[in-house]
Amino acid sequence: VVMALLPARKYTEGRVEYALRSLSLSPRPMTVVLIGSTGNGKSTLGNFLLDPSEEHTLDDPTFEPGKTNKPETKYVTVASEGDLTVVDTPGLNESEHEDFKHMTAIVKQLNELQSISACILCVKFDSKIDKQYKSTVEYYKRLLPQLFENNVLVVFTNYCTDERSRYYRMRQKIDEDAIVKNALCEVSKGLVYEPGYFLIDTMPFGEQTRLEHEETRWCILDCITEQLESVDLHKSLKVAKTAAVKKINEQEIEKAKGEIIGYKEAIRSANSGMKNPFHQIQTDKLYLLSIDERISSLNAKLRCLDSDDLETSLVWSLDEKWKWFKTQSKEFEVASEWPIADYSWWDNGKITEKDLNKKAYSISVKVKGRFMRGLHAMLTIKVEKRHKYQAEIEKVSRELKALKENATTASNRIENQKKAHQSLAAEIAKYEHYIKEREATIEKAEKDSMTILEAEEMLEKLHLA
Repeated sequence: VVMALLPARKYTEGRVEYALRSLSLSPRPMTVVLIGSTGNGKSTLGNFLLDPSEEHTLDDPTFEPGKTNKPETKYVTVASEGDLTVVDTPGLNESEHEDFKHMTAIVKQLNELQSISACILCVKFDSKIDKQYKSTVEYYKRLLPQLFENNVLVVFTNYCTDERSRYYRMRQKIDEDAIVKNALCEVSKGLVYEPGYFLIDTMPFGEQTRLEHEETRWCILDCITEQLESVDLHKSLKVAKTAAVKKINEQEIEKAKGEIIGYKEAIRSANSGMKNPFHQIQTDKLYLLSIDERISSLNAKLRCLDSDDLETSLVWSLDEKWKWFKTQSKEFEVASEWPIADYSWWDNGKITEKDLNKKAYSISVKVKGRFMRGLHAMLTIKVEKRHKYQAEIEKVSRELKALKENATTASNRIENQKKAHQSLAAEIAKYEHYIKEREATIEKAEKDSMTILEAEEMLEKLHLA
């Protein structure tokens, strides 16, 4: 490591004292964030810290300094020279919308850094610490609380030390100590320690004056290197909300609360509507059970009736009596209501001749014999059940058809009611999801800060993206 003897400046109670000490030309890497309202010299200080030569600060500056009363730094700018990285931030005293845009850009840029060595609060010498400046410092306190615990330096810019400036300050009886003390008192409110401070002119005139303020520059860098520990960032810094953003959030909260009321009313209505389908489904299910039992009974009956089993349909008997013995011949026609499938014959055994002629719906009977005290015979006709019970089969079939149609109607009604029930349940689930979304919206809107993604979405709403 190349070492050189350089005059270093220690800061003690606001007074810069000179001393000679060994200072490494290759100090450990450091990242410095410049903070302050517009017009307090952040950009010119950043240029001076990176390279104090006039060729750099005047002819080809890294950070473009303001040339009018309008802010020049509109974006977060990061520049490095050797192991020194300087982050120049835009001022936060333009408008609430522009400030929010700047805040988002600052946080986005800081999240890309691994660590920060120091926050330098830039205060233009003899300027007043106004409300906007205090708001800027307060914002960074919320944004970087760990850094503000021990890593804040105050640099008073535009502190000219040439002979003419000293003369006018003396003639005007400007109390430099009081100015510094009052400014420090304002910017360090809320800090648990008194921050170190430096007075510097980043546009010095004259060789001697330039050397003097270059020494102050080295002291600032030396102080950061030797006295302050870098603070690691967790890439989770959030953007603080401005009053304009909070106003939009209030409107979003009101809208979300109104929508939640509407969704809850819709859920109550849907729950009420779910009772009707549920009751109808239970009624139809009981009805189907009774129908199924009746259909099962009728099917069993139909299977019994509609078969080719034989059953007696007609019993014809002959019972003729007389008192004497004689030869007798008789002819009969026994008719059947249904097609005859089979028959059987019985007599008292006295018949000598018998002729039975079976037709479709009748049987012709011719008998002859010598009978004493009468003629006794019986003809039993059998038919298939499906013929005998055809009318009843048709009746049962009609009833079965009607019952099956009713069962189909009830089943369809149950399916429709189930769909209606499911539709209402899905609607309730949808409204519950909407309510959770609105509650999440309210929860986010009530917070004092937001993520980078949320901030970028808000910028689109504000038409500032």
